[in-house]
Amino acid sequence: MHRLILTLSLTCLALSAHAHHSSIGIYDEENPIEIEGVVTEVRWRNPHPSYTVAVTDARGETVDWFVETGSVSTLRLRGVDRDFIKVGDRVHLAGQSSLRGRPEIFAENMLLPDGREVLLRAVSKPYWPAGRSGNTYERGLDEERAVQGRATANGLFRVWTPIFNDPDAYPLYSSGITQLTAHARTIKAQYDPRASGFTECRAKGMPYIMASAYPLEFIAQGANILIRLEEFDTERLVHMNAPPVAVPTSYTLLGHSRGHWEGEALVVETDGIEASYLYSDGTPQSRSIKLVERFDLAEDEQRLNYHISITDPESFTETLEFSRYWVWQPDIQIQPYNCGNLQ
Repeated sequence: MHRLILTLSLTCLALSAHAHHSSIGIYDEENPIEIEGVVTEVRWRNPHPSYTVAVTDARGETVDWFVETGSVSTLRLRGVDRDFIKVGDRVHLAGQSSLRGRPEIFAENMLLPDGREVLLRAVSKPYWPAGRSGNTYERGLDEERAVQGRATANGLFRVWTPIFNDPDAYPLYSSGITQLTAHARTIKAQYDPRASGFTECRAKGMPYIMASAYPLEFIAQGANILIRLEEFDTERLVHMNAPPVAVPTSYTLLGHSRGHWEGEALVVETDGIEASYLYSDGTPQSRSIKLVERFDLAEDEQRLNYHISITDPESFTETLEFSRYWVWQPDIQIQPYNCGNLQ
């Protein structure tokens, strides 16, 4: 394949970066860089699309850079689809540099030829001056899908979408969790992010999955409620008005959820959870964990507020409380996750 040779620029940036399950232990958020080059290969798949970009180093030699970005699902919410970046395109990227000394980058931002800036991750912030002044690439409304979404929405029962420009909406865990028991601190100190499984197509458990940057949907299933999350094609069944269980008889990633209505709010209690980590920074959880979630629909039905209380006496010295919200964008539908498969 013929490759156009372009100049490589490596420049330290004042780029705001956040630890992520794919970048921890692999990319260096403290030493971000910029690269510029031509795309020679595209691999479009969850959990992270990747690209090969041909650049020129200081000696004038062509170097193939490995570029990783935010997930297919997150990019779709940013208005970036499979054909947005194609083989032969010139790209100007900024992001986290490699901790392994390799020509690789976790791209947070892309500068388009017309000066607009594309945010490539859920946690990306505008970097270039044009982006800071509001000249960022935005997703347009798909009116055909919006018609279908409006026709099927019924109170809580619809698809809800995360938004990334408000810290009250995303992420769920906005800072490091410090209320750890001595036992939990020991476990966290031994955590190796590169061997955690979070860099692979391994499903997440409760409550970590509720921190997802992807859409979720509520579906009435008989007397019960099904919560579908796009990430890993997750399905949580909430057993409505079921009696509590004194001691769980089985443990699974998602646990056993029992729900009831408090006015217009859905309250869900969950135990029997097998998942070993609350978050990808190594914060542990035990089988003693119990959750109480509350989903409150706003009066105008444009927003779904969420609050979760987490109790785990083996891991945390007090009950943890977190909140976030989703919004209704009628053209957004749940898509197959297809983790690891080219799309």
